[in-house]
Amino acid sequence: MTLPSLNPIPADIEAHIQRLLQNPGDPALGPWLVELIQNSGHMSTGDDMRWRVLCMVWLAAEFDVEQGWPYLMWLNMQEPVMSVHLSQILIEAVDDFSAHVQVANWMVDAQDEQLKTFFQDFRPIPAQHRLPPLMKALLTQPTHPKTGVWLDIFGQSTAEDKSQRLRPWRLLAASWYAAAYNPPQGLAYLRDLIDGAARLSPADNRLLTEAAAEANGLTALTQLIADCPNDQVKTILADFGHPDLAAVVETVFTNPPDYGHLADAVKQVPEEVETFKLTRACLEQAGLKSGSAKLLDLACGPLAGQTVLLAAAGYDTLGVDVDIPPGYLPLPGLMSWFKRNKYKSAWQEATASYYAALAQQAGVSLNWGKVKIELADPTRLKRPDGRFDAVICHDYLQHAPDVAGLLAEAARVLKPGGLLLADIRPYASLYGAGELVDPPWGHLHPTFIADTSQPLNKWREARFKTAIGHHFNIEQWLPENDPQAQTLLTPEVRATLPEDYGAEELTCRRIRVVARRR
Repeated sequence: MTLPSLNPIPADIEAHIQRLLQNPGDPALGPWLVELIQNSGHMSTGDDMRWRVLCMVWLAAEFDVEQGWPYLMWLNMQEPVMSVHLSQILIEAVDDFSAHVQVANWMVDAQDEQLKTFFQDFRPIPAQHRLPPLMKALLTQPTHPKTGVWLDIFGQSTAEDKSQRLRPWRLLAASWYAAAYNPPQGLAYLRDLIDGAARLSPADNRLLTEAAAEANGLTALTQLIADCPNDQVKTILADFGHPDLAAVVETVFTNPPDYGHLADAVKQVPEEVETFKLTRACLEQAGLKSGSAKLLDLACGPLAGQTVLLAAAGYDTLGVDVDIPPGYLPLPGLMSWFKRNKYKSAWQEATASYYAALAQQAGVSLNWGKVKIELADPTRLKRPDGRFDAVICHDYLQHAPDVAGLLAEAARVLKPGGLLLADIRPYASLYGAGELVDPPWGHLHPTFIADTSQPLNKWREARFKTAIGHHFNIEQWLPENDPQAQTLLTPEVRATLPEDYGAEELTCRRIRVVARRR
C-alpha cells in the first residue's frame, strides 16, 4: 500500500482517504492516521473537520482506541456518548466518503466498552438521496461479508420509518439481507414491512423492482434469491425478477427507444451463422426436420437472429424474450399501433445491414412472414407442457439471473426426450466479462466491477454442467479452445490469477451443449 507523505498534508488528501478506505485494516495505516491527525490540528474548516473526525474514528475503532480516544473526547466535550453535533459531522463524512459499510463494521466489531458506549446512538444511514448510489456501489459485490453488517443496521434503524419515500429501499435492503446473509432476520424485516403477508403484494413487488433497477441490482438480487437455500425467502419473494410485461410495453411506448447501438450488430453475424449451421446439423442428426419440428428459441434477444434463420430454413420456430424487436410488441391501444410502426421503421433502418449480412452469409432467404416472436418471461412461459421438440438457448445462460428456473422451464415445455441445444461463454474465459479486459482475465479479480449493461451470473463450467444435468441427459459437452487466450496465458499472467482457475478453464472460449430432456 502506498501512503502519501503528510509533511505537508497534500491538497488532495480527501482522494487519498477515499482510496485507503478500500482496505481500511492495512496495518501500515495506524501510524499514518496518527500522523495525519496530529499534523492537521490547525485545519478547522467544515470540509477538513469531516475527514478529521472520520480518521479519528477510524484510528480508534480499527487500530488503537487509546491513541484515538483522547481526540474523540476532546471533540465530544468529554461526553461518553457521541453528541448530536459530532454525529452530524460524522454522518456527513460517512456520506462524503461512502464509508457506511466500514463504519458499520467498526461499530459492530468494537470490543472496548468506551467505544461501544460512544457509538450507541449513531447510525451510518445516509440521506435518502444518497441511497441509490450507495446501493448501486454495494451491489457490485452483493455477497461481500461486510455489506451484510450494514444492511442489518439499516433494517434496524429504519424499522419505525413508515414513509413511502423510504419503503422501496427498505424492501430492497430486507430482501437482499434475507437472500444473501441472514434469512431469518431478513424475513423478519420483510414481514414487518408487509404486515406478515405470505408474499409481496404486486405494489410492493413493483416498488422493490424499481429500487433494484435504479441501483442496477435487478440481476444480482434475482440471482441471490434463486440461489438462496431458504424456501421461505423464495416464497415471499416469488414474484421478484419476473418482469411485468404490461409495464415493459408501457415503458417502450412511453419512452421512445434508441436503436442506434444495433448498427454495430453486423459484427455478430459470423458467430450467429456458425451457431445456426451447427444447430441445424444437430436438429437433422436428431431427426428433427423442417416443416414438422416445433422449436423454441429461449431468450432470443432483441435481434432474434437464430429465430429468423431457423424460420428461413423452414422450421416452425418461436422466439421469446423480454427484449424483442418492436414490431412484435403487443398493442395496448390504438395510439400504440402508430408508435409501434414508427419504432419498427427506425429498428428496420438500424438493423438492415445486419439482416442482409445474416442472409448472405447463411445462404438463406429471410422469410419475415414465418417469423414468430413473443414478449415473454423466459422462466414463466404461457405454453403447455411438452409443447416443443427442441429448445435453443444461444449465448444467454451466462447472463441468466435464474439459471435453474430457466432450465426447469425449458424442460417443462420440451417433449420427453426433447432436445436442448445451448452454448455458454464461461466467466473464466478471456472474454468472460463480455469484452477483453485489461489486464487479460482482470475480471476474475475480486475488485473488478463488471459493466452492468451486460449482467453476468459468473457461474463456472462445473456449476452449469450440474444444473443442466438436473433436468437433462447431457449427450455432448464440447468446450472450444481460444487460441488468443492460449497465447496470452503466459506464466507471468497465470501467476496473477486466482489459483483455483486451471489453464483449460481459462482458455475455453465457449461450451456447446447437446442434451435431452429426461
